[in-house]
Amino acid sequence: MKPLAQFTPDEIKAAVAERYSSVATSPAEKFNFPVGRKFAESVGYEAAILDNLPQGMWESFTGAGNPQTFVDAKPGETVLDLGCGAGLDLYLYSQKVGQTGKLYGLDLSADMLIKARRNLLETGVTNVQWLNAPADQIPLPDNSVDLITGNGIYNLSPDKDAVMREVARVLRPGGRTIFAEIVLKGELPSEVRCEIKDWFRCIGGALVEGDFLQRLQANGLTNPRVLWLGRNARTGHELSNCAVIRAEKSRS
Repeated sequence: MKPLAQFTPDEIKAAVAERYSSVATSPAEKFNFPVGRKFAESVGYEAAILDNLPQGMWESFTGAGNPQTFVDAKPGETVLDLGCGAGLDLYLYSQKVGQTGKLYGLDLSADMLIKARRNLLETGVTNVQWLNAPADQIPLPDNSVDLITGNGIYNLSPDKDAVMREVARVLRPGGRTIFAEIVLKGELPSEVRCEIKDWFRCIGGALVEGDFLQRLQANGLTNPRVLWLGRNARTGHELSNCAVIRAEKSRS
């Protein structure tokens, strides 16, 4: 297998799209990262809520953690979920923004978007627009979204600075981004980043926590900070944590 260091950014994106399409179409397959309801419940998604949702919404769940408690979406707001997967987080945000709000679900995998669209329609959510695109090329106008969230999107993106710049561009002045992501306590040894499968499990592309926050600031987002830090089934390596991070776009 080709070493990870020899993959181009476009090859990484294609590999990610293919792998997560498999998560959408064959969620019972064995992956080298956690997938499904057991993992969702382990990071705090409530069983009573999942019981009332389509199986397709949680069987392909594979986030970095659970940002829900910290995502302060309000009625009438416009929310963009980067790497929306099969739509579990989007559904929960739809309950916060209500019918007067607007949702965008972006994913690199067309299969995930097909599944998410089906899941949201089954639950009666119709105020969603679907975007089949990478997170470093968000097909939305400048200053058009109140809140941008995600659940493991940066680790899967080869150009994290470009994603951050796009988030800053698309957010309205005074808007915010709140997301869950895998961050590192220190630099990883090179042997942990040697294969594309290391990228899929959100360790091959992970950033050190301090570097992550500095990059957010450098790319146009203010007051970046960690709201929560912990470990879960995604943080198998001893140097990895799951963080919920928040930053804002200045009003000026």
